[in-house]
Amino acid sequence: MRYFMFLLTLVLVLPACTDDPAPVTTSGTELFADQQYYPDREGFWWEYQLDSASVKDVARVRSRIIGSRVVDSLTYSVQVNEDRRGGQVTTDTQYIRKTGVGIMMSSPGLRDLGAFPVIPGGPGVEIPKEFLIIPFNPGFQATWDIVTIEFNQIPIFPIYFRVKGRYIGTGDVATQRGTLKNVARITVSIEARLPNLQNPTDFLNPLILNEKADFYFTRPYGLALIDGSEAVFTLLRGGLPLASSFPKLRQELVDMNIVQPQPVCSW
Repeated sequence: MRYFMFLLTLVLVLPACTDDPAPVTTSGTELFADQQYYPDREGFWWEYQLDSASVKDVARVRSRIIGSRVVDSLTYSVQVNEDRRGGQVTTDTQYIRKTGVGIMMSSPGLRDLGAFPVIPGGPGVEIPKEFLIIPFNPGFQATWDIVTIEFNQIPIFPIYFRVKGRYIGTGDVATQRGTLKNVARITVSIEARLPNLQNPTDFLNPLILNEKADFYFTRPYGLALIDGSEAVFTLLRGGLPLASSFPKLRQELVDMNIVQPQPVCSW
């Protein structure tokens, strides 16, 4: 019942509407009543503040849904992220697709990375072109594989690159917009053991990665907070995080424009 409070509030403040709104569930087709954790209608936008040891000045990210695009026969909502740091502006694009299972996310960079069936020098495992970022009906502490690469042909030097998603549960999260209730927390983790880029034959000093970031989604506003390693951001935008260390980043919601469709009775 807690998830339905937003819908009930709208019904109460619109007494002139005589039609009953569509029932709210958490599976199947797209829902407007609570936006299913990720509002994806054209014109919606969010603004986030960035805090990181690598960010010297006040930094902001503005994310906008600018339309839709069909890629490999799949229809995605297109989100453009404008990153303002230190007087410089960079942009990147993400793709969002809702399914009966949950929300799938992709990007042009990730799809380009997925176009290569084999990582050079590695095993024959294809990088997925999209990944599940939040399941609609997760079990308790549900986990799922995003990327799993195992390469054990060198006896004393196993190579692996594993990316996993994990549903932690729901809880309250404090942000600059106040405390958000019943927020779903998803952890994306990267574990890797790879050859050292400076000296690939030095098996005693491999490149070890153990990075993670937490994503917090709320209904009906979408992504409210990201807190964790920039390695995860690098991967999700289509790059391979190949460094010995990564700074921590906190991306916190400070403003947004999410509008429910009108008229309400059309739900």
